[in-house]
Amino acid sequence: MRGAVAHQDPACSFPTMDGVFSVSASPLPMPINEAQDFESYRGAVGARDQLLREAERLRESAARLEQAGCSIQAELTRKRAIGMEQAAADLQVALTGHEERHPGFRRRLKAERKREAALAQADAARTKALRDLDANLTFDRRIAGGSREIRLGNAKGRSEARLTLAGYGALIRDPKERTEARLRAMEAFDELWHRAEVGLYPEPRFEPAVDTSAGASGITAHRMDGLAEMQRLTAYIGRQGQALLWMRVVDRQDFTAIARVTGRDARDVSALVLSAIDSVAGFYGFGRPAPEVERLDAAMAQASCA
Repeated sequence: MRGAVAHQDPACSFPTMDGVFSVSASPLPMPINEAQDFESYRGAVGARDQLLREAERLRESAARLEQAGCSIQAELTRKRAIGMEQAAADLQVALTGHEERHPGFRRRLKAERKREAALAQADAARTKALRDLDANLTFDRRIAGGSREIRLGNAKGRSEARLTLAGYGALIRDPKERTEARLRAMEAFDELWHRAEVGLYPEPRFEPAVDTSAGASGITAHRMDGLAEMQRLTAYIGRQGQALLWMRVVDRQDFTAIARVTGRDARDVSALVLSAIDSVAGFYGFGRPAPEVERLDAAMAQASCA
């Protein structure tokens, strides 16, 4: 029977096999330190187990070939299995000597494999949970980075779980600050933004559908009206107010993410966003203008009458 000779790999410190039928293994040498010694032992155990698995697979193949009437191929496959079993036995002899020099390695390897199995099981459980969360989302770095206000709805069971952007009410965390005028102002700004920038966002789930019933010219005119209205609104609330409202209302970024961009404290950002929302409410007439705006309007009206 054709044989194969195992040689000692200095990098691995355990025998490796060049053939498939028979292997003569030499004793494992002592590596430089205990950590290397254990890794050599672990690698040799893994090689032995792999040889035994492959031998079992080959024996099953040989049995199927025998049943199919391919006796010659079955015999060759069986010889390959015998060769791998012999190689595994030679490795076991070397491992026995190794275990005699380090009696605790077997228990250590068993404990590590148990720990790795537990970690793999935990990873599989987390992966399954993510698969069950069928949110129909494309990859979004803002969500992956934890910078967007999101809500998880699960009214109909786990299979119906949906990940959605937070509603307007959730964008103002203090219930006392959550007035009807502010909610209407956020909705109006969001609608105006998508009307002015229609078709420019890659996530259709988060953008209102484009109304194509008026044709291409109608869509263009609709967007031009939105751009003109956005220009008037920006002149009223300021470019900074527009930027803050885009980040908070349109992009749904949380205050911590906005604070990182602006270099301000999250509480200061919250106050600035509320001020911008109040300005939008004043622009659309949803509520009274800010007191300072009322004071300025009164002063200008008085000056014009003088």
